[in-house]
Amino acid sequence: MLDGFKRPDAIDKLSHVQLSKEQIQLKIKVLNFIREGLKNYKPKDKASVFVIDGDAGTGKSVILNSLFNDIQKISKKSSFEENDVLTGTENYLVVNHPEMLKLYHRLSLSFDYLTKKDIERPTSLINRLAKEKSNGCDVIIVDEAHLLATAKNAYKRFYGENHLEELMKLGKVLVIVYDDKQSLRMDQYWSEGTDNGGTLKDYLNSAKACETYYLKEQFRVTGAPDVQEWIKSISTTKKILPIPTTDAKRRTNGDLDAFDFKIWDDCGAMYEELKKKDHEFGQCRVLCTYDFPYRLGTKDCNIKPWSERPDTIDEVGSVYTIQGFDLNYSGVILGRSVGYDAENDEIVIRPELYDDKAGFTKRSNIVSPDSVKEKIILNSINVLLTRGVRGMYIYAWDDELRKRLLRD
Repeated sequence: MLDGFKRPDAIDKLSHVQLSKEQIQLKIKVLNFIREGLKNYKPKDKASVFVIDGDAGTGKSVILNSLFNDIQKISKKSSFEENDVLTGTENYLVVNHPEMLKLYHRLSLSFDYLTKKDIERPTSLINRLAKEKSNGCDVIIVDEAHLLATAKNAYKRFYGENHLEELMKLGKVLVIVYDDKQSLRMDQYWSEGTDNGGTLKDYLNSAKACETYYLKEQFRVTGAPDVQEWIKSISTTKKILPIPTTDAKRRTNGDLDAFDFKIWDDCGAMYEELKKKDHEFGQCRVLCTYDFPYRLGTKDCNIKPWSERPDTIDEVGSVYTIQGFDLNYSGVILGRSVGYDAENDEIVIRPELYDDKAGFTKRSNIVSPDSVKEKIILNSINVLLTRGVRGMYIYAWDDELRKRLLRD
C-alpha cells in the first residue's frame, strides 16, 4: 500500500494531471477544429460543434480544462503570433453545476490569463450577453453539457427553450463534454433518440460542422473489468451481476492497492470503516440516492467543493454534491427508491420514494414521465457508483435488495 498516500485535490487533478497520449491527440484535434471553425465562420452562420462523449471517469473535464487554458493563453497573451485566429478572441467556459463552478473559479485565481468572468453558468452568460446586446462570442466550452436546461425555467430566469440552442446562437464554435447517463432532472433531461427532453443529435444536425469523439479509457474507477461491468449493469439494465472477485483475489494475495469493493450488511460499520480510510487517504465520503430529506450545510459552502471539506466526513452527499468529482473511497447507500424484484432478479426503481421532487417537476417536452423518472434514478446510481478511485462500499436500505447483493 502507498503509505500516507493522499489524492490531489480537484484543482490539482484538473490543472496538473499528465494527459494520456489519447487525450493529447484529442486536444490537438479539437484545437484544429476550433481554428477551422473560426477561420471559416461568416456572419449568420450556424455554430460548429465538437462533442467529447464518454462515461463518468474517462477524463472529459481534464481535457476540457487543459483545452480552455490553452485557448485563453493564446487569446490574451501578446507573445503568440498575431496571425493565430485565436488571438484576441472572446471565449467562455460554461458549466451548469454550482460545485464545479466553485472549482473553476478557484482555479482561475492561479492563472493571469483566466478570470472569473470567463467562467459562467449558462443562464448567466445567455442573459448577460443579451442584456449587453452583444453580437455573441467566439468559442464556448461547455462542461457537463448533460446538465444544460432542455426546458424553459422562469424561476431560474431562463426564458429560452434549450440552453444548447441559445449557446449555439451566441458562439461561433462550441466544444461540449457529454454523457447522457448523467442527466438528473426533468428540466435538464437529455435522451438518445426519443421525444423526451432534449436530443443532442437534433442540435448537431443543425450545426455548420460537427465532430464527435468517444472516450473509453477509465481514469477514475481503478477496479478490474468485472467491477466496471457490475456498475454498468446495475445502473443501466438493472441486472445484478455476481459480486466481482478479481480485485478481491488480488487483495487476498497481498496487493492492497487493488480496488476495494465490498457490499455491507451494517451501514454503521461501513461508515466507521470509511472514516478510517478517510484518516489514511483523505477524501472518503458517504453518498446516498436522493431518498431522504436533505439539509444544506453552510460552513465553507461557497469556498470549497463538498468533497474537499474535512467536516463533510460527518455528512451524507448526494448526486448534486459529488457529480464531476473524485473520492478515494465512496460509501454508497442505495436508499428507499431502490428495491429488489425477485421474479426478474434485478433492482426495481420506485420513483414515488425519490425525494428530489423539484427534479421531477413535469415539463411540456417530457412525453413519458414515468420512464424518465426511472432513467433519472438509474443515472443517479451511475453517478454515485463511479466516484471511488481506490474503493467503493455499498449498503442497500431495502432488506431484500441487501440480502441479494450479499449473495454470491
